[in-house]
Amino acid sequence: MANGVEIDIAELVALKRFVAKNHHQPTAVGARSGQYLSTFRGRGMDFAEVRHYQPGDDIRHMEWRVTARTGRPHVKVYQEERERPVVIFNDFNPSMYFGTQVAFKSVRAAQLAAMLAWTAIKQGDRVGGVMASCDQHDEFTPKSREKGILPWLAKLSDYTYRHQAMNTTSNKPRQLSDSLLRLRRVVRPGSMVILISDFYQLDSDSEQHLSFLSMHNQLMAYHVCDPLELAPPKPDIYVMTNGEDDLILDTQSRGVRFDYQAFCDSRHQAVRALCQRTKIQYVMSHVDQDAPTLIRQTFPRRLYV
Repeated sequence: MANGVEIDIAELVALKRFVAKNHHQPTAVGARSGQYLSTFRGRGMDFAEVRHYQPGDDIRHMEWRVTARTGRPHVKVYQEERERPVVIFNDFNPSMYFGTQVAFKSVRAAQLAAMLAWTAIKQGDRVGGVMASCDQHDEFTPKSREKGILPWLAKLSDYTYRHQAMNTTSNKPRQLSDSLLRLRRVVRPGSMVILISDFYQLDSDSEQHLSFLSMHNQLMAYHVCDPLELAPPKPDIYVMTNGEDDLILDTQSRGVRFDYQAFCDSRHQAVRALCQRTKIQYVMSHVDQDAPTLIRQTFPRRLYV
């Protein structure tokens, strides 16, 4: 990462090295090889269960020992492994183009997305993405090959270079519900959906969209935070600006520090509570954390032999 303000595609491609040393073997092969047990039952590689015979069942799957023991016809049901599409959503609202240490949140979000994508590709999954800023939106359908995600990585890099355009109050943030509605049109049932955002633009309709997505998919949320959004800075007098308006923050005041911390805590608790209600795995990501370690600790891996 050259400067922490933007990141180019070469750096995103180079993040592949964090998964290059892992040599994974799938436990079985289905119509599309992959990590995850399919909800489709049929004549696959892995035995799933024995159940009562139903009209239309293939008699080649008869379980004769259970049938003889119970006096009622039973059949074996098999379950095959299939790959699971992974769709990564990146929020590039104006608040993401901010940072006080190491990197902007937008850059950290791009790094997380790239490392998650390389990890999923290594596991044999297809990877696609959706990204949205206040005035732009892009979608990429899941691809199964490494070259297939290069256009997505290029666009991901492009979004991090938009910080100068975001440094004006005329850029009205896009509500998260608008992006989630677009995401619903891209995601197919049975996908893994990863949300990477600071979640400042959560609105009243967001929970409905998240609940719908979680009914048919596995969801994860990486909550990207700057240290200044976790706790007040050390006691001093600070002048802050958004480019047009100025603000003086006096953290020498105990009351100011208390209110500042209470605001940070309440916001994070609200995002965490929403994820809990909608059955989304919640992960907080600080910009100064070691991203590869965080992903190894949180991203679901395939079952290996």
